[in-house]
Amino acid sequence: MSDSVLIRGAFIRLTKVTILASAAYSTFGLCLNQQAPPQNLVNQTKPNILLIVADDMGFSDIGSFGGEISTPNLDTLASDGGLKLTNFHVAPTCSPTRSMLMSGTYNHLAGLGAMAEWVADNQRNKPGYEGYLNERVAPLPALLKDAGYHTFMAGKWHLGMLDGQGPDSHGFDESFAMLPGAGDHYSDRGLFPFMAKTPYRENGKGVTLPEKFYSTEFYSDKAIQYIDEAIKGKEQPFFGYLAYTAPHWPLQVDKKYSDKYKGKYSAGYEHIKAARLEKLADLGLIDTHGTHGSGNACYPQWQQLSSVEQAKQARLMEIYAGMVDALDENIGRVVQHLKDIGQFDNTLIVFLSDNGADARPEQGLADEAKYVQKTFDNSMQNMGSANSFVSYGGAWAQVSNTPFSLHKGMVNEGGIRVPAIIRLPKHQTSENNESQTLTEFTSVMDLLPTFIDLAGGKLPGTEYKGREVLPVAGKSILPYLRGEQDYVHKNEAYGFSVHGRQGLQYNQWKLVRLPAPFAKGQWQLYNLDEDLGETRDLARQQPKKLREMIARWDSFAKETGVIISDKNVKTPKECLIEQRSELVSQVYE
Repeated sequence: MSDSVLIRGAFIRLTKVTILASAAYSTFGLCLNQQAPPQNLVNQTKPNILLIVADDMGFSDIGSFGGEISTPNLDTLASDGGLKLTNFHVAPTCSPTRSMLMSGTYNHLAGLGAMAEWVADNQRNKPGYEGYLNERVAPLPALLKDAGYHTFMAGKWHLGMLDGQGPDSHGFDESFAMLPGAGDHYSDRGLFPFMAKTPYRENGKGVTLPEKFYSTEFYSDKAIQYIDEAIKGKEQPFFGYLAYTAPHWPLQVDKKYSDKYKGKYSAGYEHIKAARLEKLADLGLIDTHGTHGSGNACYPQWQQLSSVEQAKQARLMEIYAGMVDALDENIGRVVQHLKDIGQFDNTLIVFLSDNGADARPEQGLADEAKYVQKTFDNSMQNMGSANSFVSYGGAWAQVSNTPFSLHKGMVNEGGIRVPAIIRLPKHQTSENNESQTLTEFTSVMDLLPTFIDLAGGKLPGTEYKGREVLPVAGKSILPYLRGEQDYVHKNEAYGFSVHGRQGLQYNQWKLVRLPAPFAKGQWQLYNLDEDLGETRDLARQQPKKLREMIARWDSFAKETGVIISDKNVKTPKECLIEQRSELVSQVYE
């Protein structure tokens, strides 16, 4: 099969691309020696780097990726000299992705082989499953700090909650961080009976949130503050990590945003999905003759709902859309500030989601539902307000992830392929300033070596500041972005495993194993060139290819220390109670 080629100024159909991947060690194409800084950067000021991460946003939620939600600022980033990466992969859930982002290697090695809230008994206290970003990696902000950058972050951390595990201990000069994986968007009120208060830290010290607080707006304000502090009187570039918690549940946003979408979703799941598919085809992002995720039987179809439930479901999606709208508006504020202070043209801006949209039930999981119903006002007229706690469920999540199958937590494309936008500094963009769609396989692990490459820094190899560390598994994508090569990874395996779900990609082939009720725990095989929606399992028709892919998985799992979770997965409540005596003061008090 021939390699796909970078098409400058034009779109290429996703189903015709070669699915390539990265891996953790030399047997999986490990790149240890990065290229020297490109000649066109010599004698120029090092560019700033702004990394923006949305939380639980689906592939087609923004306009430039096929969505109906108003996202003019992100769309402008994608169209005005920007690059849309349509084959960008992450981990199936939040903290595993963030550990890969901060380490450049697999989450099973970096400490988040499972989310800290869901570590199984057979994984507990094993290397790679510590539940925080471990000491076996050299963290991205520290490496950029070594390269002369001022580093800051604002938003969600989710990579450790104890002393010594926060962003201030991993190379960030300044940080305002929500430590756990979720929080109320209007206050630090805890969302669960075992978490009375959501812990926030600024530069490692506990803080009280202001009375007027909304996460998306506040994190944007903090980022602007930190940018100003970084450039004031300093002759060094900055690395900013803006980690929003929107549109992660609970769905909360001012009605001026959600009411913009009144009636928009009353036609239901299938209607919105069809409209997105049509727009994706018009944009050239999918093959009109290709397959797309058809929806899992675990979730209802629109016509199966009563009129009352339809109205409720439509309102939930209106609120979700409002959160995405508000997110885009605030990203626009940060970008405009860069323009106002003359830093926009010298800033690399990267936007992505940490995983696919979430299928969490409307009022939480079984062990939370009673608490939610007792504590929050989730009446129809109050949904989306500060004292409500709702999510929009699996049916809408599958719509958000159009054209792919399933959602967050799954190893199908709906869980691990996300929207990604890169806007290079002005001196590195093409003269025609046209938007480009890049279709080669890339992953979140590639960002660390890309940023270090751009910064003119060095990767640590196997030692960092006197301690042994794991080598970086990702590769710099700068040569691909510049058109100097037409691929990032070739003939390399990319594996993923979290909470009883496993998968692996090698070129166009995809291996998937899901537990009940989504599947029967058997390996499934897909050819993504022909079946982007993962609708035709070829395991029986292609037994030789299946055996080959399973062998690749076994090698990957051995090399990266994957431990498949047993059935004794503790709930977040049990895990956090276990840790209670170790937690820093006032975390849950």
